[in-house]
Amino acid sequence: MRKNFFALTLAILISSCANPQSYETDLRVGDGKYLYEMGVSYLNSGNNAMAIKYLEEALKSYDKPEVYNALALAYQFAGEFAKAEDIFRLGIDKYPDYPELLTNYGILLANQKKFNEAIKYFEKAINNPTYSGKEKAYYNLGMVYLQLGKEDLFLYNLEKALMFNSNFVNAYIALGDYYLDKYNVVHSKEMLKKAREYYSKALNYVVNDPLIYFRLGKVYHELGDDELAKYYLEKALRSAENNAGLKEEIRKYLLEILDKPKSKINLNEENKKPSSTLEDKNNNENPILKYIK
Repeated sequence: MRKNFFALTLAILISSCANPQSYETDLRVGDGKYLYEMGVSYLNSGNNAMAIKYLEEALKSYDKPEVYNALALAYQFAGEFAKAEDIFRLGIDKYPDYPELLTNYGILLANQKKFNEAIKYFEKAINNPTYSGKEKAYYNLGMVYLQLGKEDLFLYNLEKALMFNSNFVNAYIALGDYYLDKYNVVHSKEMLKKAREYYSKALNYVVNDPLIYFRLGKVYHELGDDELAKYYLEKALRSAENNAGLKEEIRKYLLEILDKPKSKINLNEENKKPSSTLEDKNNNENPILKYIK
């Protein structure tokens, strides 16, 4: 299973396209908040170099925790991990209870395999009663415990993440992956049922996600329902049109199940046609949760 951590969405999302030639002009404005917003705009567009320039300048006159958070993320996304850590620590020293700084720093530590340190920062963020994004700290805390082999704590924290935000797609996918991996070890149909349940719930909140379709195709193949397996694998192929590598992987798997069909497992429940919660009829109404990187 991919045991991924991810950074939080920044508090502000600017959709306008900034012009690199305006940097010197923007500096003369002398408005730290404006420079911060421009830096976040560049960060959201993937231009980390310009984000760093603006956010470094913003910090000189707009000393706010969100600026430290954005600047540290910009350095992190640029691969400057030591610099990112320095900025996170500076921000936390000044604003020790700012939950986004705590969570994002925990993510950085977790990606460096400093799991025990990361746990402390996730727990501190969770204990902040004003933190409106607790599901993200719970999710990352759970992923750390999975890395440590503490599966009970992984499950507890992922379920807590969903209690705080029942629309949190990452948690559904992580739980689906966990149970599919467990099935590959213990070969229990209960694990397949759990995996199917969580992947299906994830489809309530995303539109045409090829990876979720691919996972569901694998689950139904293992259940012996190759009709539904093909249904989801074909949807995965169509959705992966712009990802040649993934498309080839799906195609190979689809050819494999055509050659090696499985006997259907009786789950004592309907297994015929996907219900409306698995179908796409309401997809246009389902929001896509977006996270930076």
